[in-house]
Amino acid sequence: MEEHILSNLRIGVAGLGRGRQFVNIFRSLSSCIITAVCDNNPEALEPFSDLAAYTDYEEFLHEDLDVVAVITPGPGHAEQSIKALKSGAHVLCETPNVYSLDEARQVLSAVNDTGLKYMLAENYLWDEWVLDVKQKINDGCLGDIIYAEGDYTHDCRDLMLLDDNGYVPYSDRGKHPDAVKSWRATGLPPLVYCSHTLGPLLFLMDDRAVSVTGFSTGSRTAPDLGAIDLEAALIQTENGAVIRMTNGFTVAHPMSTFYKLVGTKGSIQFGSITGNKFLFYSDEDPSCGKTWQEIQLKNSNTTSTEQMIEEFVTCIINKTPLPLDPFRSMEMVLPGILGHESALQEGAKINIPDLEKQ
Repeated sequence: MEEHILSNLRIGVAGLGRGRQFVNIFRSLSSCIITAVCDNNPEALEPFSDLAAYTDYEEFLHEDLDVVAVITPGPGHAEQSIKALKSGAHVLCETPNVYSLDEARQVLSAVNDTGLKYMLAENYLWDEWVLDVKQKINDGCLGDIIYAEGDYTHDCRDLMLLDDNGYVPYSDRGKHPDAVKSWRATGLPPLVYCSHTLGPLLFLMDDRAVSVTGFSTGSRTAPDLGAIDLEAALIQTENGAVIRMTNGFTVAHPMSTFYKLVGTKGSIQFGSITGNKFLFYSDEDPSCGKTWQEIQLKNSNTTSTEQMIEEFVTCIINKTPLPLDPFRSMEMVLPGILGHESALQEGAKINIPDLEKQ
């Protein structure tokens, strides 16, 4: 691969569902040039007639790209990331970035072999509430964190059936006898998609998961889809804390998120259950009394995804460490992957290897 001037990174985006947002953000950065896009649906490529556009991923990689954003359907993320790294491109990969412990090892091997940068695109880490809470933790307001909770509930039944015209609403499935199951129904156990839930918690706790026990409710809300309704996990961390985590995708429940941290000096809550208010309690803060205190979040002019991409690009240009390195990227998904395996084994406790030490 020819060496390009680092202030003019040639960017390729694969997957033009959510990936369209990535194209627009990269385009807004003076240091980046959107060079190519890729999607297996030709209609998705039509708005990008000014770019090199591909339906074949390997042909797309022939564009001599400096950065590839892998925003495609989840089951292909690991293989596509490895191919992009081997082509000479740095990789920003949508979650879940891997689907097994073996895939995690393969991706890390490719990162090591190529010396290129690789990061999980976990934009929730850049949410304003996360940054505000991180400052409070650094200031010692919570003390030692001993317990955390994370919930991510997203009814995706309307994204689980496809026909030639696109997604079929689940309530209309009887009118579409030729509809087939999408990858969300066949290849996305809820706990595997855990980085939105677990990622912010591990980041805030400055900790890693060492063991997990998983539980599954089975497929009862939409048994014809066969997708697991909801999974839960109990996680032990390296620093001795406990995390409870739930993820659900075929559930009769509005889209919601919730996070809670309990420390030796104070606690916080944030998410839909609190009306997206950041609630704080501290033994040492007289203003709290004996109840929750609402803390106003800072307003940002940029989205979490914009901040994430800008930091990723800046680290490439300046040749500095990533805000989320390859090992931390894996640590935000492996507990869910192994938690799902635990659920399949009736809740057997599974140890989570430290891939950085192996």
